Amino acid sequence: MDGNDSTRLFPDLGASPLLSQEIRVRFVNRCCFPIDVFWLSQEREPTKYATLKEKQYLDVRTYKNHPWVARRAVDGCKLQMNTNPIYWPEPTAHANLIVRSYCNITLKIQSLREIACHTLLHETPSEIKEQLLNLPRELQDEVNKAIDTKKEYCEVVCRFPTVRAAPPREEPV
Repeated sequence: MDGNDSTRLFPDLGASPLLSQEIRVRFVNRCCFPIDVFWLSQEREPTKYATLKEKQYLDVRTYKNHPWVARRAVDGCKLQMNTNPIYWPEPTAHANLIVRSYCNITLKIQSLREIACHTLLHETPSEIKEQLLNLPRELQDEVNKAIDTKKEYCEVVCRFPTVRAAPPREEPV
């Protein structure tokens, strides 16, 4: 697998065991909702580093060939990291200077169907089931798939607790 399978909650990728030059990265939440930031370990498991509120940031030290992803905290919706689904840190050209790279996390452009589907996920399960009956079968299937993804995401977040990192900070205005 190349790790970019769009049906999977997390890509089938992991960090390279070979360490290179340390890279400092600032992950900045540019979304209007809380997000979770994950590093993908050598075992291809997501390791949660932080939940960032709107305009919060997290500074980390990482390495080249160490992939990172972000998800919306409430339902695991995939987010963009510098306009890509996966963030791959790159060392700067300044070997003797400590330079921080920035990774802006945003929501990818969604179709109206995706927006409607994720909106339903904020309802209680009994209300969702009632509303599903009024939708065409194809949309019912999409909503049920989103519900399954949300359940899987909650299981992943519970199974792999947050790594102890420096607390997230508000971005200076």
